[in-house]
Amino acid sequence: MILLDKNRIERTLNRMAFQILEEAHSQPFRLIGVNHRGFAIAQIIKRILEKESGSKISLSNLHSDNGETVTLKEIKKDEVLFIIDDVIFSGGSMFRIIQKIENLSSFENVIVAVLVDRGHRKYPILAGIVGFDVPTKLNEQVTLHVEDDQPMQVLLTNK
Repeated sequence: MILLDKNRIERTLNRMAFQILEEAHSQPFRLIGVNHRGFAIAQIIKRILEKESGSKISLSNLHSDNGETVTLKEIKKDEVLFIIDDVIFSGGSMFRIIQKIENLSSFENVIVAVLVDRGHRKYPILAGIVGFDVPTKLNEQVTLHVEDDQPMQVLLTNK
């Protein structure tokens, strides 16, 4: 079943971009895209934010499955960090990403932003910005389909 088509994804990402601007409270901020699909979403949000703000936005890509830790250089004392992913489920990927950011306590605030929150948390991770909240059953899967780094649709399927 299609939960979100391309047009709805675009509208949702546009709304999420404005929520990021609101949550930053005029402070400088950075974006981190999680894995391939989260980074694709973060790139679109970055383009929207740069168009709206007229400023260059910092964007990094982190992968939850490799062992490297990341130090984000030149952190300003009042920066806000937004960690962006496509779908949050148990919170395991997000938990691993957060553990990789070496200087996490240097940020003014850290906010998780996701296109789809499907519930069923195992880890204590709360998404502060959610594009689409979809309670699911444990045997269902939510997948963002990406073509050429462009989100095309979000699907709900049975495992």
